[in-house]
Amino acid sequence: MKFTVENMKCGGCSSAVHSKLDALAGVEQVSVDLATKTVEVHGQLEAELIIETLTEAGYPAELID
Repeated sequence: MKFTVENMKCGGCSSAVHSKLDALAGVEQVSVDLATKTVEVHGQLEAELIIETLTEAGYPAELID
């Protein structure tokens, strides 16, 4: 699944996003691209959980179709 995360502005932001998602049960791999402000997540979990987790951390996300 791929998401846009508009609030990522620096390396610290991308590290925080990666850490939050990597800690979720069912996540197998997380790839964060600060330049395009996107995150790709592989694993067995729902998109809604990823969006909720990032929003609560201050990084609202949207699923890219």
